[in-house]
Amino acid sequence: MMSTLYKYKLPLVVLATFCILVASFYWSNIPMKGNKSPTPPKSVQLGYFSQVQGELGDWTKQFGDISYFAASDQLLQNQLEAQKSQFYPVYDGSTTDSLFNQEYPHVPSATLPGYGKTVYSISNDNAKLFFLNARRLSDAEDVQLEWLKETVDRSNQAFAFAWLSEDPKRPEIWSAFRSAGISAVFIGNSVFTLEKSVEVEPSNYTPTEYDGWRVWDLSAVKEASFLTIIDVSKNKLSIKVENQQGDVLDRLEQNTINLDSFEHKQEIPLVGIQSVWSYHPGSKEIITTIPEGYDVTGEGPIIETFPSEIVKLPSDDWRSPEYDDSDWKIGRAPFGYTNVGERKSYIETNVEAGKSPTYYFRKSFELNGNPEDWSGLSLNIAYEDGYVVYLNGQAVSRDAIETGLLSDSSLAFANDFNFYRRIDLKAHLNKLVQGTNVVAVEVHRSHPSAPNLFFDLGLSIESNREER
Repeated sequence: MMSTLYKYKLPLVVLATFCILVASFYWSNIPMKGNKSPTPPKSVQLGYFSQVQGELGDWTKQFGDISYFAASDQLLQNQLEAQKSQFYPVYDGSTTDSLFNQEYPHVPSATLPGYGKTVYSISNDNAKLFFLNARRLSDAEDVQLEWLKETVDRSNQAFAFAWLSEDPKRPEIWSAFRSAGISAVFIGNSVFTLEKSVEVEPSNYTPTEYDGWRVWDLSAVKEASFLTIIDVSKNKLSIKVENQQGDVLDRLEQNTINLDSFEHKQEIPLVGIQSVWSYHPGSKEIITTIPEGYDVTGEGPIIETFPSEIVKLPSDDWRSPEYDDSDWKIGRAPFGYTNVGERKSYIETNVEAGKSPTYYFRKSFELNGNPEDWSGLSLNIAYEDGYVVYLNGQAVSRDAIETGLLSDSSLAFANDFNFYRRIDLKAHLNKLVQGTNVVAVEVHRSHPSAPNLFFDLGLSIESNREER
């Protein structure tokens, strides 16, 4: 027996060594693929209170998995939970800036110099949250939008959200939100999202006057108190409305992959809202010529979606790009006068109500590059009562005014106040030229003694390129 073991000693030793190695291999749990098992993307939940009754502490106990809660400053006042670091306020002007800066010690300060704590941002693994000062967004010197875009560009989060206390009602601001990559904007009981990114639509989800945006009206939720839960993962966003018992009352689902084509398009302002214009009251001195072969009664109706031929105008015609408007007054839009108290705050330049029902406006702008490279042209116009817009002397849009040639005594049709109506002028891209362009506008009242006149205009192009 011993001789047999001795004979096979070497093979037995090799076999025993092999068995030990195999056993140690399994005991040590060596990974079979790569150095580390893949970890699924972590989902992060955020909460937003737009309307709630009772103590917020009762809600935070029920929804313990939520990382952060947002709510208006007014709603958080007199709430003991508001001082906790998981609550972030939306500045709404219900208190002074000084008191607002003192009430929330955990809120980042001096994020944007000159704004105190009324403007700030916080972030987690998957989302960047921006809290903006809506009351200053419309100021000509405001820098929140530039800061927002620069911050988003530097971050690597899949989603970015913005909170405001009120709708700024400026189309160019909403275009800036879109260009910056904001996924959703929360304003009171309204949730604004980009239409093309939504896969599952909620109830009461309707179009807005802002290009690409739709709004979810939370005020239609049939409960007095609810919590809006924002659930973010790598490329997916779910926004749910739940009651305190955790019942889902409505939901919206969004996918960032659907935004690829949207993000590549750049909307570039040619004429901004609240720009400086030359203006002149209606007068017989303002010449409107009749070109040779022109049908006086057939100038319109203008169809914004149908391209029209270019008619050359003489230089003394106020609509012509060559017209000399150096003796016109200069002012910043919006222009007008009104007997409506709320609307008075919109007007930057008050104009006199003269005998003529008409005011004329002109502005030049520069366009670099070939106009044929641009893919879209859009007009945003606020007006009362009627108007006609000319681009380099050619009529491209009108509303609430008769067709044919107009004079300073022409009356508009009685019309409601239109606050930044967006109009697609893609068919009139051929009216643009490389270099200096001129947009001219005539605004008419429905009666010489009508108490209201209003005008402001923005013009922008859309392109897949970033340079202008």
